Amino acid sequence: MNIKKAISMILISVMLLSLMACSNPKTNNDGVTEKPDPSENAFEKMTWSAATSGADGSNFAAGLEKFAELLNERTDGAIKVEVYTSDQLTNGNTADSLQAVMEGTIDLAFQADGVWGNFDSNFSIPQLPFLFKNYEDVDGKLINGAGGEYMSNLLESKFKVKCLGIGENGFRYITNNKHEIRTPGDLKGLKLRVGGSPLLTSTYSAWGADYTVAAWAEVYTALQTGLYDGQENPIAVAHASSIQEVQKYVTAWTAQYSAMFLTINGELYDSLSDELKTIVDECGKEACAYQVELTRKQCEDYLQEWINNYDIKVHEMSEEEIEEFKTLSKPIYDEYNTKHGELIDKLS
Repeated sequence: MNIKKAISMILISVMLLSLMACSNPKTNNDGVTEKPDPSENAFEKMTWSAATSGADGSNFAAGLEKFAELLNERTDGAIKVEVYTSDQLTNGNTADSLQAVMEGTIDLAFQADGVWGNFDSNFSIPQLPFLFKNYEDVDGKLINGAGGEYMSNLLESKFKVKCLGIGENGFRYITNNKHEIRTPGDLKGLKLRVGGSPLLTSTYSAWGADYTVAAWAEVYTALQTGLYDGQENPIAVAHASSIQEVQKYVTAWTAQYSAMFLTINGELYDSLSDELKTIVDECGKEACAYQVELTRKQCEDYLQEWINNYDIKVHEMSEEEIEEFKTLSKPIYDEYNTKHGELIDKLS
């Protein structure tokens, strides 16, 4: 055997031994095989804070909790999301929680469109009266449609937060303890608490309602004592605050809709690896889809519970009854079309 051939065979033998050593499990000094470290090549461990205005047990909290569960599972426990309900991190101030996500002092938020409307009136547009006919309309035009894409892109470009998904607050129903509401005339004389969105208050003014804007935490007691006769809100929100205990009538209709946006601080999102971004995106979409389904089921179940257990009368507004409200709502569209015509077209 010549020298070159001998050297080649030695090199091959060394390479084979190295490969065998790399492929075999490690053993400790006692000769016991060591298991691979599960943390090797895992995602960096992180804990993220997430805020919502919903209380414990609400459909708002359920959406964030589902996101936390999915993300923890798909990162093998590397990323933990701590959910803070009732805007605990900002002393109950929902708008401040969104500002904190923009600044990065809170990592995520799951808040309603009307709250984002404090920063940009585009986000109040889903509340335009009778914009959506039904849930299928909402799904096709907003949650999975061009309108939702437009609003998600606006969140990213203007507020530097990444929208991970669109959830649901729901169609806003009127409750009161005086009488059924079938016509705009039935609103006259009722003292109603209305959400603080300028679009909502403009609409109720157009309908001739006597309304006030007040903190949600005060509403139950105000209804109980007769300070207010009624309020308007999605059923899941009203139920979570036990409004059914102090109301007798419900008006079920599609007058106004309210969406939710799951957002994450933009700098945090941009710092993630492509693989982790994909996981976060998937978890956000799945969590929002879960929350939408849950919210719709709760609306149906809670209304039936109100009828059965609280003797509440539910009036489903007919198309004929709705026409008068639509006619009175036209000036609202004229006002908002001037500035938000592009988004309205995408949602119409």
